[in-house]
Amino acid sequence: MIESNMPLNAVSMGRSAEIKDVVGSEIMCKKLMEMGLSKGTVIKIMNNDIGHLVVKLGETRLVLGRSMAQKVMVREV
Repeated sequence: MIESNMPLNAVSMGRSAEIKDVVGSEIMCKKLMEMGLSKGTVIKIMNNDIGHLVVKLGETRLVLGRSMAQKVMVREV
């Protein structure tokens, strides 16, 4: 089976995804890692409609802008 990665903002609300890669500048990668979004992390999409994306990481909810979410490559789990 081929594993397909997609941007975080393509995952439907209520689904979970594992972070496979972060593409972007070093500053962007560092900022996302500081938020707890690093390779191998499993997150749940709480809200993915118009505007910001809300993800759940453990008991924490994070709000990401669309452009930032576009740089996080994930695989649905």
